[in-house]
Amino acid sequence: MFDLSGAYRVQNKHFYQQYYGFEHKNTDWLSQAVYGLAEWNADQISQAQLIAVPGCYPTVSQLSLKPLVEAGLLDSTHWPVINATSGVSGAGRKASLTNSFCEVSLQPYGVFTHRHQPEIATHLGIDVIFTPHLGNFARGILATITCKLKQGVTENEVRQAFETAYQDQPLVRMYDKGLPALKAVVGTAFCDIGLAQQGEHLIIVGAEDNLLKGAAAQAVQCMNIRFGFAPTETLI
Repeated sequence: MFDLSGAYRVQNKHFYQQYYGFEHKNTDWLSQAVYGLAEWNADQISQAQLIAVPGCYPTVSQLSLKPLVEAGLLDSTHWPVINATSGVSGAGRKASLTNSFCEVSLQPYGVFTHRHQPEIATHLGIDVIFTPHLGNFARGILATITCKLKQGVTENEVRQAFETAYQDQPLVRMYDKGLPALKAVVGTAFCDIGLAQQGEHLIIVGAEDNLLKGAAAQAVQCMNIRFGFAPTETLI
């Protein structure tokens, strides 16, 4: 089973009462669910009976930060700050005044309360500050992440962490120079990541299509892994 609802992404039943407004009744399945961040959890996905496909913001945020976390390069006294803007499709299909054509602007929402913040923090294993924004465009997410590195961490070490993580992951494209733009990823299954470093300060920019890499395409990627196909089958 491949679940895109969000009901199995965090293995803590109290999380769902606080952030989703319901009491989780299927705790047995919840304890068995595997988090479907495809580039990082392929071994578990290949054996899973229930795969919880990550949310759109958590996908781009974790792909952008996890290499640094795993390599131990972040200063743990400074929480990474994630500012991410999604197209209006990220707000769902339900009609509302806020999402109507004449009203959509660029504005933050869910400040300190968005359900994706604890999902990101839980699976990264670190605290983060996450502020989502709704943009006046149809689809895509651009995340700008500011973080502080441990003293003495070099640009080469940062690059090496990302290269080690993604050199064999064709759906994550690292930029050698420059930073990603939405036009390069909308309509594709890619997540593009670029870096800018000044001393101990690092800015990461990640971009994805929220409806594809942030949802349906990642579900297909997980399905491919689960049933022994190439992860990119039908996606590129």
